[in-house]
Amino acid sequence: MKATDKLFTTFAFSHHAKDLNLFRESFREMAIHHYENNLIFRSYFDQVKLHPKNIKTEADLLHVPPLLVNIFKENELSSVPSNKIVLRLTSSGTSGQKSQMLLDLDSLNRVKASAHKIHQDLGMTSNKKYNYLCFTYDPRVANDLGTAFTDELLTNFTKKNKVYYAIQWDKQKNDFVLNEEGVVETLKAFAKDSVSTRILGFPAFLYKILSEHKIKLNLGEDAWVQTGGGWKGHQDKEIKKHEFRLFIQKSLGLPQKNIRDMFGMVEHGIPYVDCERGNLHIPNFSRVFIRDPHNGKLMKDGEKGLIHFLCSYNSSYPSISLMTTDWGRVGTCNCKLGGKTLELLGRAGVSKHKGCALKSLELLK
Repeated sequence: MKATDKLFTTFAFSHHAKDLNLFRESFREMAIHHYENNLIFRSYFDQVKLHPKNIKTEADLLHVPPLLVNIFKENELSSVPSNKIVLRLTSSGTSGQKSQMLLDLDSLNRVKASAHKIHQDLGMTSNKKYNYLCFTYDPRVANDLGTAFTDELLTNFTKKNKVYYAIQWDKQKNDFVLNEEGVVETLKAFAKDSVSTRILGFPAFLYKILSEHKIKLNLGEDAWVQTGGGWKGHQDKEIKKHEFRLFIQKSLGLPQKNIRDMFGMVEHGIPYVDCERGNLHIPNFSRVFIRDPHNGKLMKDGEKGLIHFLCSYNSSYPSISLMTTDWGRVGTCNCKLGGKTLELLGRAGVSKHKGCALKSLELLK
């Protein structure tokens, strides 16, 4: 996997021809691997009469057939022997259909490398030590949940001082609970600490606690907030991103440029992270296409459709071409990164898919 391993050492938001070509080489490399080792993946390519070895241009990528995300909720798919799997991540907490992300060691290392490189190239990593307040599941208990894995990974992008996980296991209730009192006490303690603070996790939790407890603190210019998981299940309480950033700035006393959001899927593995202006940028570690839900045709930039993701890090699990059940559109940003951005426009369909974000947001009731 020479091209694939090289890809994740390059600048994540490069628009140079050589780096764009490297993604295509990497994708072709990984598609050939899955074609040769996974019958379901192979059948999708055979149906459209496309062999992965013929994927050489950006136009060729447009013809790659997507696997619907639900196939990973209904089947356990792998392109490597079971004894090569070192980590299984699920997208659901206790109920609902679960997607399983099966990672061999190489894929796991690439997941970590891609996430670190994206955050590094956005200026979000540091050699300094930080305190962490994580609005997610305690990974010591929920070590197979995608959100727990993600937040634990994000805490490794700096040196760590104290780490507090807000969603904790209650033995009496036999379930996870949001420890609101613990969060308030932790925030106040961190505000007095000489070590700067970083806050990670579900935005609805943070908004609920700051607003209901009328918290006003000054965490300082070096504090960061990185949200993820969205407001699924509680759209009636959701506020616009620019309003949320302003609210956090006023409540916690940190600059808006240090307030970022992130979108990710356990089935896809590539994070989409805000720039300083609050736009989710598409790295050269993936491609994002927007499809017409009726006929699958490519939509133009700015038009709404279903999100189709391509990536190339995963040799163990054939989700390198994934059709989601989410609405979105592709746009642009005039920040220094340039390139295209992804705007999320909600869940498609009428049925709810209960993932770990939905499960966690039940705690807000």
